Amino acid sequence: MGRIVNDEALDTLFRAARRPDAWLAQPVGDTLLRAVWELVKLGPSSSVGAPVCLLFVRSDEAKARLRAAVPAATQAIIMSAPVMAILGHALDPARRSAPRCDGVLQAAYLILAARALGLDCTPIWDFDGEAVDAAFFPEETIAADFVCILGHGDDTRRSPHEVRPGFDEACKIL
Repeated sequence: MGRIVNDEALDTLFRAARRPDAWLAQPVGDTLLRAVWELVKLGPSSSVGAPVCLLFVRSDEAKARLRAAVPAATQAIIMSAPVMAILGHALDPARRSAPRCDGVLQAAYLILAARALGLDCTPIWDFDGEAVDAAFFPEETIAADFVCILGHGDDTRRSPHEVRPGFDEACKIL
């Protein structure tokens, strides 16, 4: 039987977590990024797909390459954020959907791991995948699935939780 985490952990991971609208100029060090990976890699996946590729974008030059692949409204936040994570999956013509699905699943693990270790996250799904692939995976063996901003958010500028449907509207028990 699995263990149940306490309310403080649930608050950190879900209830109190919010997407920041601005970032503090506080760096995210290599040790913390390594700790995030050590948790991400433990999340269950289909075991059919290849492992996720996780690329941390921190330099101004790399941020500029990523900025070109996101909508104009997102470009300023890309440049001001401490780190962006690009998750990709290995291209495998024999198994098209499993590696991509595992990559998307591991994107969720990235958010949970980062939050558990004190980082804030802003997921970005609206990006030009071909442009990201060309800029960061030119060897054409990896395809980008997900971009996520990681850092320490400005607590004075946070988005509220989006309104989500209740159990009866979203779920059924058969």
